[in-house]
Amino acid sequence: MRKIIAAFSDTHGGHKLGLMNPEVVLYDEDEQGNLVPYTPRLTATQKYLWSQYQQDINSVIELAAGDDIVVIHCGDTTHGTKYPNQLVSTRPADQILIAVANFQPWLAIPNLSAFRLTQGTAAHNFGEASAEILVTEQLRAQYPDIDVGTVRHGLADVDGMLIDYAHHGPSTGIRKWTEGNQMHYYTRSLMFAELLRGQIPPRVVFRGHRHEYKRITERVESEEGDDRRLTYWEADMIVLPSFCGLSEHGQQATQSNYLIANGVVALEVVDGSLIDAHPFCRSVDLRTREEL
Repeated sequence: MRKIIAAFSDTHGGHKLGLMNPEVVLYDEDEQGNLVPYTPRLTATQKYLWSQYQQDINSVIELAAGDDIVVIHCGDTTHGTKYPNQLVSTRPADQILIAVANFQPWLAIPNLSAFRLTQGTAAHNFGEASAEILVTEQLRAQYPDIDVGTVRHGLADVDGMLIDYAHHGPSTGIRKWTEGNQMHYYTRSLMFAELLRGQIPPRVVFRGHRHEYKRITERVESEEGDDRRLTYWEADMIVLPSFCGLSEHGQQATQSNYLIANGVVALEVVDGSLIDAHPFCRSVDLRTREEL
């Protein structure tokens, strides 16, 4: 049996640099106080992100070729109100509506079997996973035949292959020459922790939050059985790219990082074995290039 697991993260619905479906319907008030539907105009960044998003969804559909698709969103469906600059509107409900509309193209895929929302940062989900819970309930109501759910930290069993996924994880590295080191330490520690508990380590570890794409592979060995034979375990850790630009807060938090990654990573799983991980990703250089 073949399945495609598509994972992406950090869409930050409700921010002017976050993902926004151009067909989303929000509400404003007319001169008599009545709610009036309207569709906000996309910013230049949002137009770019939506175009790339559609391409990535189509790439996943083509890769699946009719086989089952499972989608995992690894956190920060909305932007929240802690950092209110550059919001599409001041109404929290608009962020929920935008997030729901952002996910509708996935749930419209006929061979989509499950959709999971990972609970993100409290600063971005209105606290206590409020955004993810509300978005999940809306999607369940709209698509009752699809398995939609939200988790804080998931461990998915895909035909015997385990995928550990959560929003927060290690940095990809603060220096180019140490890039990936923290991911290796994190993954190796997780694998040893599971083996010491007598459990099978995950084959893939997904994390978001960093708005970067990086994949590493870690291998460990353990002694199994009475004959103490060596068993080798392998895990891929993937830090997922975002679907948003770099906000003022993000620029400060990243110490003026000028590269941002956007996209989707799709796992190809056959009979419980990882065949390949397909990164439908691209990087954008945010610096203003000019001759002076």
